Amino acid sequence: MKENALPDDDKMPAEFDFSKSIPNPWFVAVHGPEYVRVIDQDLAALFPDNESMNAALRSIAQAAARVPRKISASTAAAPKAKKKARA
Repeated sequence: MKENALPDDDKMPAEFDFSKSIPNPWFVAVHGPEYVRVIDQDLAALFPDNESMNAALRSIAQAAARVPRKISASTAAAPKAKKKARA
């Protein structure tokens, strides 16, 4: 933009009307599903912005990482011996 241009010379409108906009149907195909997470509206209403949502999820992830994982008896058992071939 020119240094001496007046604000009235700007071709871009001051406001955009997104009331009739639709989501981009190709976003997930182009960028992959790791960029898109859909949450229910009641959960989205609990968080005013993305930063608070991310902070809550990070605190849950940190708490989950501190809890030791239980190993079941079948997982902890030694591997079974191989069967002998019949003669």
